Amino acid sequence: MRRRQLFRTNFAALSAMAHASIILVATVVSCVPIVDAVSRAEPTNNLINKVRELRAALRACWVPPSLAHEDMTISVRLSFKQNGEILGVPLITYMSVGISEDERQAYRAAVDETLARCTPLPLSYAFGSVIAGRPIYVRFH
Repeated sequence: MRRRQLFRTNFAALSAMAHASIILVATVVSCVPIVDAVSRAEPTNNLINKVRELRAALRACWVPPSLAHEDMTISVRLSFKQNGEILGVPLITYMSVGISEDERQAYRAAVDETLARCTPLPLSYAFGSVIAGRPIYVRFH
């Protein structure tokens, strides 16, 4: 009996580590930017099942400010609840250098508007359960 219980405990821990590895791989691999975001600045209604789809949905909602530069990049770290709502306060982790403070404020406001317009995201139950509370990085161009 003890041996069977030990096996169940180890299997559960191994299963949790496998889920974390899959999320990490998906996070690293799915940094492909999406173009023409201005023309598709609407929230998605399709269920989101992958980190790549989550990033694509947020980028599809992205509307750069009128002061936009071609080479401007802004990265945001945020977490979601299981139901697709934002958990906590999103953190801007990177902004391209060489822009004025007014331009920085405009980009921060554009990120806030994007998140307000497009959240809560329609996460599938399984995907929402896996990513709830975990940080996700999204890069906007």
